[in-house]
Amino acid sequence: MTGSSEEEIQRFKQFMMAEFEMTDLGKLSHFLGLEFNQVQKGVFMHQSRYAQEILKRFGMMNCNSVSTPAEAGLKLEKDPEEELVDATEFRKLIGSLRYLSNSKPDICFAVSLISRFMREPKMSHMQAAKRVLRFVKGTIDSGALFPFEGGSEKSDLLGYTDSDWKRDPE
Repeated sequence: MTGSSEEEIQRFKQFMMAEFEMTDLGKLSHFLGLEFNQVQKGVFMHQSRYAQEILKRFGMMNCNSVSTPAEAGLKLEKDPEEELVDATEFRKLIGSLRYLSNSKPDICFAVSLISRFMREPKMSHMQAAKRVLRFVKGTIDSGALFPFEGGSEKSDLLGYTDSDWKRDPE
């Protein structure tokens, strides 16, 4: 539970503990693979530990990082002549990246684009997925900051993106 009044939170917890068998575990630090750190400006959500596990699982711990999750103008297609890769391993990688995108929205477009080729993944699709891992390697400690609101100040979240590098005019 969360709220702006510590007094109300304590009162609610006492009520819940009287009604149900429960334990107060303190401030949130981990939940479903997400990590939360209380910092001076707010709550920082990230998946650094999970990102490291993915890099290890797919043999990319020692890879060089890149500055973007996909090459500019990346076009993936179904080339019947191209070499197939292990579909099960590819699906595991894409599933892991999709879960990682909970705290890394900057990989969403690339992962979504690569996900289109789950049925018969080719070498170029696996290379594109591994590029996302190389991007993750360089941004492993990034996440999302949810700032504390101070008094009557209002926090707005505003973002812009052009993940496909202006290929889609719509």
